[in-house]
Amino acid sequence: IARAMERSNREIPHFHLTQLVDLAALRAHLDAVNASRPPAERLLPAAALLRATALAARGVPELNGFWVDDELRPAENVNVAVAVNLRGGGLIAPVLHDADTMELDELMGRMRDLVERARRGSLRGSEMQGATLTVTNLGDRGVDVVHGVIYPPQVALVGAGRIVERPVVVDGDVVARPSVILTLAADHRAVDGQKGSRLLARIDAHLQEPHRL
Repeated sequence: IARAMERSNREIPHFHLTQLVDLAALRAHLDAVNASRPPAERLLPAAALLRATALAARGVPELNGFWVDDELRPAENVNVAVAVNLRGGGLIAPVLHDADTMELDELMGRMRDLVERARRGSLRGSEMQGATLTVTNLGDRGVDVVHGVIYPPQVALVGAGRIVERPVVVDGDVVARPSVILTLAADHRAVDGQKGSRLLARIDAHLQEPHRL
């Protein structure tokens, strides 16, 4: 990872975009779904974010792919790497292949399984290969904003901070709403800010309709 990050900072002209996303609709939906479920089967906001990101990446293919031989090569599949902090220190990023084709419950189960096995050191080789986009979520660490470093040859990384009550304007009134700050790190050789903003906007739009995730 250290070698990859050194290469990334040396070779990739990063730019970062951030967007505040209102999660009131998502929280209400998850509360309703989880009310009758045991803890082991409950859906987490992190899974919804992964699902929304995978769907958004399918709609903005320029950010789902690789920079190889001085050109962008969009990927045919949406394979999302999930950054996992290991208990003994360090970081690993197992891959959810074809994440855009999974229903939210399936994605939640696969994500939980990958995280548990990553921390036990029992991942398969295929689960560490083929990522087309990375998502890192540091909300559980108390972080508000994540300015990520792209894992080459990928061209984008989506970072999520913690979900907290923040003041937002709703119908002309300032109210407290659960929200998250999403950050996109993108490769300026492959895309520009306009395409980057489209990805964040699509993630936001999917999270506003959680029943469709």
